Amino acid sequence: MTAFRTRGPRHRARQRVNLRALIGTSSAIAAASVLAVGLSGGSYALWVDNNAAPAGTVQSGSIGISTASSFTAANWSNMLVGESVRQPFTVTNTGTIPVTLSATATTNVSFAIRVASGACPVTDLTGTPASTSATALGTLAVGATRTLCLQVTAVAGATSATNSAFVVTVAGAQ
Repeated sequence: MTAFRTRGPRHRARQRVNLRALIGTSSAIAAASVLAVGLSGGSYALWVDNNAAPAGTVQSGSIGISTASSFTAANWSNMLVGESVRQPFTVTNTGTIPVTLSATATTNVSFAIRVASGACPVTDLTGTPASTSATALGTLAVGATRTLCLQVTAVAGATSATNSAFVVTVAGAQ
């Protein structure tokens, strides 16, 4: 008779995972990664440079403006609704730095005040009244003088014999 060999089970036996070896390997990989990242920051030092700026001078300046006018009060009287009167005046920069000019005006609701840079035109000035918002007038160089035009318009609501004082403020800013 022929003897048959018996074979063992056909599945593999479970192998035990060595937990210490797994933790050790993971720790070594993490340490190597941290070391590599830390050392790579040092290579940026090759691209850093510095240079001293030359010495400079700081100097303060002053802002100063003056106005001159030859307004004629008779021109402002007896205005009818819709009529405008324009009169020129000058502004001079008396400071030591250039200034950016703007104008604002205060008056009652019966009159609209406008200010423009340049000589007074024959036709009415347009745009938002200086009594509503500031009017930009450009930059004025040191020692320079500029002619400005002031226009007063009687608007709806002005009645006969309405009198109103108004103030025009010309401001200079750096």
